[in-house]
Amino acid sequence: MDLLDLSARQLADALRRGESTVEAHLARVFDRIDRLDSYYQAFSHLRTEDARVDAARLDAVPSHERGHLPLFGVPVAIKEEMAVAGMITTLGTRANTTPAPEDSEVVARLKRAGAVIVGKTHMPEFGQVPFTDGPWGATRNPFDGERSPGGSSGGSAVAVATGMVPVALGGDGGGSVRIPAAWTGLVGIKPTRGLVPTAPLPDLWFKLGTYGPLARDVDDVALLLDLIGPPSTPTSPTPDRLRVGWTLQASVPGFTPDPELAQAVEHAARLLATAGHDVHRGTLRYGASPTAFLAQCWLGIDAEVKRMEHPELLEQRSGQVEGLARRLPRFALQRSLRTTDRIEAAMRRVFQHLDVLVTPVTPQLPPTTPILHDKDTLTSQRTSTSVVSYTSFWNMAGNPAASVPLGLSTEGLPLAVQIIGAHGRDHLVLDVARQLVTTLTPVDRGVRR
Repeated sequence: MDLLDLSARQLADALRRGESTVEAHLARVFDRIDRLDSYYQAFSHLRTEDARVDAARLDAVPSHERGHLPLFGVPVAIKEEMAVAGMITTLGTRANTTPAPEDSEVVARLKRAGAVIVGKTHMPEFGQVPFTDGPWGATRNPFDGERSPGGSSGGSAVAVATGMVPVALGGDGGGSVRIPAAWTGLVGIKPTRGLVPTAPLPDLWFKLGTYGPLARDVDDVALLLDLIGPPSTPTSPTPDRLRVGWTLQASVPGFTPDPELAQAVEHAARLLATAGHDVHRGTLRYGASPTAFLAQCWLGIDAEVKRMEHPELLEQRSGQVEGLARRLPRFALQRSLRTTDRIEAAMRRVFQHLDVLVTPVTPQLPPTTPILHDKDTLTSQRTSTSVVSYTSFWNMAGNPAASVPLGLSTEGLPLAVQIIGAHGRDHLVLDVARQLVTTLTPVDRGVRR
């Protein structure tokens, strides 16, 4: 198989063995990006020269030391909200102009593991909608260029789904890793709250947000998770018989899944039952108010607006969100954080009786791309509410939650399910994801190479 199409683990092994120099492979990576990205619009900025310097440095590493670099020579894409030294951290805006002096901690950890950061990926301004468009245009879904790849980590998802890079980092404040993973046929995880550092930022939208990896391969997601968070420690193996719940119930009332997505969840439940797990359908008392989520979201965006160098260049809806944040009562944030704590405690009790929960990721298949960057906040949120109706609650609860591909629809669009686990059981979630993915044939998985 072509090195360009290998998983991150396979590629690192091949480069360590000397099947190509890192520099030569990187040149081919940039050639593929040049060929594909004028159409797909995944990358906002490339790091061409600095990446070549990094590649040359890696090629100079002695062979006996390369085994200590788990991502030796692997090209990685980074969502615009994370700092990469020497690049402007735009957060999808035009309002910053000064390059970052240092890397975000997660980026620094990837570099120390031997990764080559090839560029930053498109996101909607401040990640405030689950789509990816802006004044630069719209990022295209590889399965149908007229449809959205989701967001806000849509650029990172498309960079991976098209094979421009094997892995990427995104950020998830309401579903922004899981939704684009679901709509582009990838594996993506929102880690347990607090597992992955946000430094140098104190937080991402207070308790809502975290960084998370996207990849075509479950093992690659697990590898990146270990690198950007604390390495997984040896624990008891995954039990042969897990307690699995599944539901089609959304946390936002009034939304039900597309029949094919509902069938995907039911299919996942049958696969896990066949594998010997104790599987039951049920309902969940979510008990979450949208206002608690919106308070942290709006105040988080307001804090980001205040860090912008040229706020006059922001989109109108960002100014409107800033105005909404100013109008919130003084106690709104504390009330929202208390609600978050209450939801987290309630879900800890639920997961005393469950190992994992399986749900849809979104209620719909990838829609035709809505262009929202020039719309007002009300229009954007009205368009977005249904999309996050299965994901945003788990940002409040803080549980690890992954999107896992599960075949193709009759239209040839990706189907996916969401797997949620107890706090700190991120690798159990990925173990279940691995069990599901390995049951599928290449045709079922939508493999198009």
